[in-house]
Amino acid sequence: MITSNAFKTSMAKGGDFANSIISNVAKGGNTALSDIRQMGSITGETANQAVISYMGLTGKPGAPSYSDTEIGGGRIMGTETSSVNPEGIQFGMYHAEQYMAPEQGSYDVVQSVDGVKWYRQYATDAVQKIPYEKPDGKVAYDESIVQKLPPIPKRKDRV
Repeated sequence: MITSNAFKTSMAKGGDFANSIISNVAKGGNTALSDIRQMGSITGETANQAVISYMGLTGKPGAPSYSDTEIGGGRIMGTETSSVNPEGIQFGMYHAEQYMAPEQGSYDVVQSVDGVKWYRQYATDAVQKIPYEKPDGKVAYDESIVQKLPPIPKRKDRV
């Protein structure tokens, strides 16, 4: 309980104590072979606040907010809401020491407060086709535009 309170207080301030814990979980531990099964993850409202702290956005005017966030195993995934994307947009960040640069879709490189580099991608428009059977028995498709993240990049330890 005391550690949880200390973590939350530190996180609310963007403090080193919380960011050290967030960093270890985000990176999946201290080895390149670590993954989410070994270190666990941060989810829920704690993760939504943790990404703000870990990315150095605490107290910054105009900083985005986050929802549906999961941090762990070399990835940070969720939805980012900002003035640019007021409806929210899915994002994925991949630890640059553990993952290859994304092969599909555009990305940028961002740095967390501990100096770690992350490849960041946002969802883009994609066509979703849902098959259905027409009255004459032929297959047709309902098509719609949806927001979809590009495929997760390959892990360097699995190439």
